[in-house]
Amino acid sequence: MGFYVGEIMTEAPATFKSEMQKMIYERLESSGISYTRIESDPGISMDDCLHIDRAFGIETVKTILLANRQKNKFWLYVTHARKAFITKEFGAALQIPRVSFAEEELMKEILGTPHGAATPFGLLREEARDVTFVMDSDVAQREKIVITDGDPCGFVAISNRDLFRLLGRRPILIENPADIEPAH
Repeated sequence: MGFYVGEIMTEAPATFKSEMQKMIYERLESSGISYTRIESDPGISMDDCLHIDRAFGIETVKTILLANRQKNKFWLYVTHARKAFITKEFGAALQIPRVSFAEEELMKEILGTPHGAATPFGLLREEARDVTFVMDSDVAQREKIVITDGDPCGFVAISNRDLFRLLGRRPILIENPADIEPAH
C-alpha cells in the first residue's frame, strides 16, 4: 500500500480538523495570501515527506519546537527536512544553553498542534507570542516552503515573504552545517 497524497488545491478545507487549522485558513484568506495545499497520509518521517515534496515540486521543511531545561523559553526552528538537527550546534549558533525537544503537551499548549504537525503558523497564537522564531538561512532564501497546516495530514506551500507578512515577524537566521541526507 502506497502513501496517499491528494490533488493540489487552492482553497481551504470544507471542514477543519482543529481550531488551529481553522484559524490558519481564516488568516490566510483574510490576509489575501495565496497558497496551495494538499491532504495526505500523516507526513511524519522524512520518507513520508518525500511523497509530499514530489506532489508540490518543493521540498518540505522540518519544524521543531525546542525548550530550555526550565521549560520557560521556547524556539520554533524551521530547518531543511533532510539535515540532521544537533542541539549543541543550534545552541552555539544562538549563544544559548542546550535545548531539547518540547513535549507534545507543550506543543499543543503553545502551538496548538499535535506531534508531527508543528508549523510556523503556530506563531499566530497568543500563546506563542514569546516563542523565538529561528530559521536556517538556506530555507529562508527559498521562494516557497511547504509546512503543515496544523495537522500531520495537511500541507501548505506558501512563499516565505507571505509567511513572514502573515506572522508579522521575521526569523533569526542561522546556518545548519549538517550535510543533506540523500533522498531514498
